[in-house]
Amino acid sequence: MRRSWTNPRLILISAIAMTVVLLNVSSTFVLAQDTATPAPVEFPALSSLPDATFRTDGPLSVVATTPILADITRQIGGQRLDVTSLLPPNADPHDFEPSPRDLVAIDSTALIVEHGLQLDAWAGDMIANAEAGAPVVVATTGVPTIATDEESFTDGDPHVWFDPTNVKIMVDNITAALIAADPEGTTSYEARRDAYKAQLDTLDAAIAQQIATIPAERRKLVTNHDAFGYYVARYGLTFVGSVIPSLDTRAEPSAKETAEMIEKIKAEGVPVIFTEATLNPELEEELAKQAGVTVVANLYGDSLGEAGSGADTYIGMMETNSRSIVEGLR
Repeated sequence: MRRSWTNPRLILISAIAMTVVLLNVSSTFVLAQDTATPAPVEFPALSSLPDATFRTDGPLSVVATTPILADITRQIGGQRLDVTSLLPPNADPHDFEPSPRDLVAIDSTALIVEHGLQLDAWAGDMIANAEAGAPVVVATTGVPTIATDEESFTDGDPHVWFDPTNVKIMVDNITAALIAADPEGTTSYEARRDAYKAQLDTLDAAIAQQIATIPAERRKLVTNHDAFGYYVARYGLTFVGSVIPSLDTRAEPSAKETAEMIEKIKAEGVPVIFTEATLNPELEEELAKQAGVTVVANLYGDSLGEAGSGADTYIGMMETNSRSIVEGLR
């Protein structure tokens, strides 16, 4: 699901160039390029998770609100679980509208895994009205959040998964809920939990190692919306700003804000604007043209990618994003 064009956005693009002129933004900035060929961005192979035991009554039905939560739950449960994600892959949770089919899935499940932090607020009424009354685990319980003054996110920035140490807390929460729902699987869930958390530690160290290969003066990130705050904080990047200055992709920047971002990109020497695969990049491409930089439009922010994309698991998404960021900034 890609961000659709609306008339206000078309007007905004037309206004960008005019506002840039009014603000007297220079277009002569040229980035210095390193002619040396950098080493390829590679991530270590991960040890496999232990096999999960079969359930005699068949797989336990679990519904997760997002593909990220669904994948994390599958990693913990393996073949003991049948996990469904309400949000499709490559979709934006900020403007998702559940269907009647989603309500049917919630009515027939044994456990619901909710993100919380207002990211999946659209699921609240469905869960409250579900006939089955399945237990709900809020995966982000106890996760430290980055404060924000946005009224829609009073509990903090919801994009906590961009720090793998936060995901380890989410893993613990989901594992405890699975054990409560399916005590016979305790040994299996705990073994896979511990092995998956070890994979997350390996991922975390590998990302930090790759970020360290970016020249210090180029470790500056501009994104299409404010989804990567935890990633920036974890790996020591400088967040210069976002095209949409909000945690919500539905927000719209003013022409003045956009022109000021162009000016900031030039002043900071930012080489790339990163945008997400779920969103239409045309506004970012126009901004990049004015700033004299390039656009990388293949990050995964609020959702996993389709099967075969390389970003169809949480770890795959983090590796894919990190590869794009490192290659773009080096």
